[in-house]
Amino acid sequence: MFGDSLPVDMDVLISVAILCDVGKLLEYSLDEQGNAVVGDYGKYVRHPFSGVVLVDEVGLPAEVQHIIAAHAGEGDMITRSTEAYIVHHADFMTFLPFKNRIKPTGK
Repeated sequence: MFGDSLPVDMDVLISVAILCDVGKLLEYSLDEQGNAVVGDYGKYVRHPFSGVVLVDEVGLPAEVQHIIAAHAGEGDMITRSTEAYIVHHADFMTFLPFKNRIKPTGK
């Protein structure tokens, strides 16, 4: 759509779309009823940070690490790449329309 004026690395974008929440594996644990709850680790470290650690350990590039770090609210404090903006907004679109919306009256 924007051609060369706004290049997007689709390989990086698709990789991070799959991996952006990988840190949740460390942030959450199951309680006695089988519900996902913030675990002991997650009380101190949120998934954007633990996700960066996990993908760094397997050698994924800084471009991928940047987007994982920036995809949630923590990323509001840094300059995001184009791919990071795309993942950030796509991530929030998965739940915000259900959380913050105008509800029709009379139904």
